[in-house]
Order: sequence, then C-alpha cells, then structure tokens
Amino acid sequence: MKNNDSITTLSWSPIYIEKRLNLLFEAVQTTQSETPESNTRLLAKIERWLHDISSIQESLKRIREDLVPELERTLGISFENTELLQVAMFQPSTKNIFLELETQYRRSKNNPLNSEDFEEMINLSEMAKVLALVGDAVISSAVLQHLWEPHLGDAGKITQRKAEIVSNEHMAVLCDIWDLYSYRIHFDPDTPSKSEIEHDKGTLLEAVYGILYIEHEYKSVVKHVIHLINTR
Repeated sequence: MKNNDSITTLSWSPIYIEKRLNLLFEAVQTTQSETPESNTRLLAKIERWLHDISSIQESLKRIREDLVPELERTLGISFENTELLQVAMFQPSTKNIFLELETQYRRSKNNPLNSEDFEEMINLSEMAKVLALVGDAVISSAVLQHLWEPHLGDAGKITQRKAEIVSNEHMAVLCDIWDLYSYRIHFDPDTPSKSEIEHDKGTLLEAVYGILYIEHEYKSVVKHVIHLINTR
C-alpha cells in the first residue's frame, strides 16, 4: 500500500492464530481418540501437544482480554489488529510444537492446516523478531527527534543520552511498567540470566513500538516514545 507521497507503508495480513489453534486442538483430540492404548509413545506426545496448545490459547486470551485494553488505555489509542500484539509475544521455544504437528499431519487426510498455514505458525517467533526490528529502527529515530538541538550543540552528549534511552536495561524498566514480560508465550525451561531477561524485555518493548508504527505511523511513535524517554 502507498500513500499520496508514494512512500511504501507497512501493513499486516491477519493469520487467525486462535482459529488455527482451535483446528489443531480438535485434530489432536481426534488423533488421541483413534490411537491404540498400546502406542504409548504417540499418546505421550499427544498429551504434551494438547497441554502446549491449551497453554498458548490461554496466553492469547489473556493478551486479547487484558494486555490489549491496558495498553490502549495507557497510550490512548485503539489497536486495529490485536493479533499483532499476540504475535509479538511469541518466543523461539514455541516453534518446536508446530514443527512436530506439521510432521504429524503433513500426509494425513485429517490435516487441519495447509502447508502455508503451518509455515506461518512455525514462524510466529520470527514474525515477532521482525516487529521488534521495526520498533528498534523507529525508536532510535523518534528518540533522536526528541533530543535534537537546533544549534547542534554537543553530538557526543546527544549520542550518549540516546544510547542510554535505547539500552536494553532502560527499555526493560518500561517493559515492566507495561507488564509485557508476563505475557510472553514460551516453553523455556531454564531461568535466564539478568542480561538475557533485559534483552527479552527490550525486544518486547521494541515490538510494541513496531506495532505502533505499522498501525498508527511514525508520528505515533514520536508521540509515545516520550514514555521511554521519561522512564526512570
């Protein structure tokens, strides 16, 4: 899509994650009912699949019902597509379940999703990274716009202040204020280090600003990056 100045803008085509998860859950339940009790290995996998799908479904519901309204109140905006915030919360550890399900059903007559649908589900965490990549770029630009001094006083001072604002440590503080970290969708077994947690929090915050840019354009990022600048 292009605006009147012929500048390409970013857009999002919904992939209906919750609908696809419902189809997967029903397919796995059917497989469970058709699997002989003697096939304990497959039944154990099925139990794990059902548990993991249910966990993701519950997380998506919490994001839709709790996180989205809270962020809308905080920012004074409406998200056009709440699925974007759901996508932003997917972590790499979710990829494995969709790879396993794709392997299980790719040649099945009861395949609940086509190959393209499965590919999108497998790549949800990669989509989240792309949102963060967009957010990283626009945050840096918007912060610089706020720090800009008409007489170009001290480049070193501006550079240092910008680096402090966009650091993972600083962004993690706003991530906590907005309570983004608790909405992550993941199956990570280990306790990450402090630096890893801060990196993840920074990435989540970047993804939110990426969504602001996609749905409300750059002026919205410039307006709302003040939350990050003023965070202490």
